[in-house]
Amino acid sequence: MSTPGPSLEKPASPRPEMDDVPPLLGSWRNIYLVVLGTFVLFVALFWALTEAYS
Repeated sequence: MSTPGPSLEKPASPRPEMDDVPPLLGSWRNIYLVVLGTFVLFVALFWALTEAYS
């Protein structure tokens, strides 16, 4: 009696919904860029307000 070899099938992902692309902007990279850009915009805005009213 021989033991079966390694399975050639890809194991099912424990959470298949994690493999989906995000519904907004098409990729996680684009979402991260929007968040980073928003952060930079807020920092620049608050710096300008601080300079204007100090």
